[in-house]
Amino acid sequence: MNINSEMILENIANPKILEDLYRSNKRTFSETIKAMYNEDSDIVIKYWYTRLFHKSIGNESNPKKYIFTALLIVFTWIPVRLIFVNFFDESIYLARAIPIIFSLTLSLFFLFETIKLKDIIKVIIPNLILYIYFLIIPDKVNSQSINNAFYFMFVLLWFIVLVSQSSFQYKKLKYNVFIEKCGEVIIWSTIFIIGGIVIVGLSIALFYAIGIEAYGFYFSNIVTLGVVASPFISLLVIEKNSKTKLSVIIANIFLPIVLISLLVFGIISVFNNIKPYDNREIFIIYNVMNVIVICILIFTSISNINNKFIYICSYILPIITIILNVVTLSAVIYRLNEYGITPNKITLLGTNIVMLGNLIFIVYKKFKQRAEQNLEYLPVYFVWSLIVVFIFPFIFKFS
Repeated sequence: MNINSEMILENIANPKILEDLYRSNKRTFSETIKAMYNEDSDIVIKYWYTRLFHKSIGNESNPKKYIFTALLIVFTWIPVRLIFVNFFDESIYLARAIPIIFSLTLSLFFLFETIKLKDIIKVIIPNLILYIYFLIIPDKVNSQSINNAFYFMFVLLWFIVLVSQSSFQYKKLKYNVFIEKCGEVIIWSTIFIIGGIVIVGLSIALFYAIGIEAYGFYFSNIVTLGVVASPFISLLVIEKNSKTKLSVIIANIFLPIVLISLLVFGIISVFNNIKPYDNREIFIIYNVMNVIVICILIFTSISNINNKFIYICSYILPIITIILNVVTLSAVIYRLNEYGITPNKITLLGTNIVMLGNLIFIVYKKFKQRAEQNLEYLPVYFVWSLIVVFIFPFIFKFS
């Protein structure tokens, strides 16, 4: 479309047409707005000029932040490399420290702009408590309660980083912003890691071709450094490209796909008599599906859904998942009755009850047209994780 200043002025009072013109030819539209802009321009022209050409201060390059981020990456990478080169004969305690170190360094990353000594102390204390706790409890590889405590520790660490990203405003936690960043980090990190795998593979092949065995060096150094650095680099990329929301696009694509998968799985389960009661593999699949769906529902609740089909799916999916969760919950109770009480079963029972409450809360808020308030339920997961991490190991005597 041939866009000119006359066309823009003719539709100056019609924002919808101006938006359509912009989307039809962004480059020409932008150049026309730039040519039209001056101090006496109409307020609409000034708005478009600001939208297209204004550079936010927060997005400008900050060498100090890059240096600070590099130091955080090195600090996080050192224990990871020590494990991969078998620096310690018994590295389980170092392995337990790695997620805690990630929590510490990611928290410091979010605090960079306003970092103070008291903030550093606030970040260190909860992470240090968790690490000391996992140093104190027995080193039992086959202990269900201790393994569950370690897994649920990640939920606590997630909340520690969330609180840091929200500048310790406990009553005004930025769930929306943080969850969106988490989605973006996962996607960008995956892209970087896949690209890194290709480059490392080619490099190793090139060295092998000239008679040099570089696999050990690359795996211990380059691969571990790349994996550690990926979330930090992703955060820097996200800050520089704040308008790009890959996670929102992907989440909206996956929402109907997950819904269709659940329906197909449910129908096949009914007609093939596949139940999670005696079949352990199916039981695990049911639990994993519950977790995946709730994560998608939580994430999509913070994004604007413009597609009517996806919007309808966002209402149907939690209802279908409630049925799945009820079946899973009944399977947990059945297995408790048939096979006895174990830390795993009690943990799954509590987790499924919490997730069922979350699903009901999501449906309630959706029909109240307040989908964005679904996140108010998230602190329940924090409380439940505290119970699993700090109480269950002692109740079950570390079994």
